[in-house]
Amino acid sequence: MTDRKALGDQNETPEDVATLYSWANLHGAKYRDFSASRAQTREKARLRVQEAIEEERRRAREEAEAQKATETARAGEAARQAESIAQQEAQQAAHLAAQQAQQRAWQPPRPDRFSALAAPNIAAPAAPYSPAQPVQPDYPGYTAPPAPRPGAGQQPYAPVREENYSQPRSQWAPADARDNGGRPAWLAADRAEGSNPSAIAQAPEDTLQGSRDRLTSRWFALKNVFEGASAPAEPLPAQAPARVPVLAVFSLAGGVGKTSLVATLGRALSARGERVLLVDTAAYGLLPFFFGARDQRPGMLRTFSPPGASGDAPIQMVTIDPETLGPETAAQETLTQEIGRYSRGASRVIVDLATASAGTTRRVLRMSPMVLVPVIPDMNSVVSVSSIDAFFQRNSGAAGSRVQPYYVLNQFDPSLPLHLDVREVLREQLGDRLLPFALRRTPAVSEALAEGMTVVDYAPNSTVAEDFGSLAGWVKSLSAPATTGYRGVRWSER
Repeated sequence: MTDRKALGDQNETPEDVATLYSWANLHGAKYRDFSASRAQTREKARLRVQEAIEEERRRAREEAEAQKATETARAGEAARQAESIAQQEAQQAAHLAAQQAQQRAWQPPRPDRFSALAAPNIAAPAAPYSPAQPVQPDYPGYTAPPAPRPGAGQQPYAPVREENYSQPRSQWAPADARDNGGRPAWLAADRAEGSNPSAIAQAPEDTLQGSRDRLTSRWFALKNVFEGASAPAEPLPAQAPARVPVLAVFSLAGGVGKTSLVATLGRALSARGERVLLVDTAAYGLLPFFFGARDQRPGMLRTFSPPGASGDAPIQMVTIDPETLGPETAAQETLTQEIGRYSRGASRVIVDLATASAGTTRRVLRMSPMVLVPVIPDMNSVVSVSSIDAFFQRNSGAAGSRVQPYYVLNQFDPSLPLHLDVREVLREQLGDRLLPFALRRTPAVSEALAEGMTVVDYAPNSTVAEDFGSLAGWVKSLSAPATTGYRGVRWSER
């Protein structure tokens, strides 16, 4: 027998859920229940809104608390300042009141006391004490103490007049002899003035006219105040010629940066207020081009001033060709005379010696210069140091003085191992004559020359400009610049 229910309409919607899903899959329908998902989404959104509201409330509370703490701190600081000001005002008022009370308490001595102080009767011996003639001080409130009777072996009591102590003592006055033992100095038995009344009687009277004459004989301005006349202009005293220190820069070979060192060092010294004279002993050198020059003018003194309102001192420069000044063996050295003539008014002279010119170097050595030799960190510098020292040992300076040159490493690169090794070898060979700093290598030096300036002006914040500043400080510490001017002379109105 066939089940009638199974033979029924298959398109009819089943009643239970399992049959419903089977029927839906059979007919290709997709049924999903999104009610739970929508409820979860709405709950999450509500929670996020609630959290945002709580976060905003918390932030507002924190800002309010921070503002309240700031206001409290400001109020406390203001209260402390007010209290400090009040304490200072109270201290000032107390100090002023104490001064006024002290001024009211002090009374000037009477005229008879001034007369006693002016000429005290030091030489007069004190009269013996007598009960019939007691001493009666003239200020109120005084009670006379009981007078002791003189016994055997005791000196009669001599009263001390109180007018001798009536003058107030200044805190800046020298120590008085009467502080010794509480006894006046003029009553001391071993004081020489007390036994010589004639010395006190001959003391000059200190009058107002005498004090005025004594002051005006010493002080210039006080004399003009009393006389009321204008002072005549004083002649300038003869000023002794100041010796200008000379620095000679020497090199045995070219390419070590000697000329750029001379120009940049002169520029660094001018920035420190020195008026420097640069002397180039090469007929056609590059020294003028470091200061914006467009040509070479041998034998002419040139002055290069800093641009704008700079406080740096101007630099003077002259090119002298030693070959045109006669032979080296002449009786009078014309090269040193020319340098001395151009260096009038200069604070320091820096000479750029021609490369490997022994004759020019011997001439300049007569001026007792300080010699500086730039070397570069290579094998040639290590080998040439002994030759340079031997040359200066054979050629002494003025009065036979021995010249020991100083050495400075130029174009030094601390990142290269060879440069570091060469510096150590030179340090062992030269000791303190190798400067403790080096001039570091940088292309800014060549670029500055191409721009017509020194590296101090081209790249003032570079490391090599810093090194030249150290070199200028070392030169100033080794030899002070020549100072010009007059001291101890008053100005006059013209």
